[in-house]
Amino acid sequence: MHGPRSNLRAMIALVTPRLVLRPWVPADLVPFAAMCADPEVMRFIGDGSAKTFAEARDSITRSQESWTKHGWGLFAVECLETGSFVGSCGLAEPDLLQPLQPSVEIGWRLERASWGQGYATEAAAAVVDWAFTTLHTKRLVAVVHLDNLASHRVADKIGMRREQRTIVPGLSLWVDVYELGQGSWQPAY
Repeated sequence: MHGPRSNLRAMIALVTPRLVLRPWVPADLVPFAAMCADPEVMRFIGDGSAKTFAEARDSITRSQESWTKHGWGLFAVECLETGSFVGSCGLAEPDLLQPLQPSVEIGWRLERASWGQGYATEAAAAVVDWAFTTLHTKRLVAVVHLDNLASHRVADKIGMRREQRTIVPGLSLWVDVYELGQGSWQPAY
């Protein structure tokens, strides 16, 4: 990659009390693919199916392309203390619900071993702060499967409010769309 956006992507890292959100490196592919192959992790994402190694690789590639195009995308998330990969968190164009365009969607996904430790909330709060202070984003949305109680709690904890309940076209999947505007945001860090 060349140009100012690729240089920006290479430099950005967000550090929280327990996590580092950073650009993807080749060593992330294997643990990310393992996370995406876990049916429990994937049951509330997209159509709910586990992903192949190639699909996981394509997901990282799409995120890297987003960094080049927009100056934002998904971060790899690692534990600050151990350096181990725990998941991903960041920004994307909402691809499931075209009516949400031109919004910016925040999303998070953690490996199952990292669930229940507050990592998703910690990572998402850092991304929200970065989106509003550095990128000057006006509005963030999150699309959450109705049964994904953990992600509903994360959205609530980072200050998002449910804006609507809708069905994802082509998937017959009901989701809640959460929203957070820059004017109602409170910095976490």
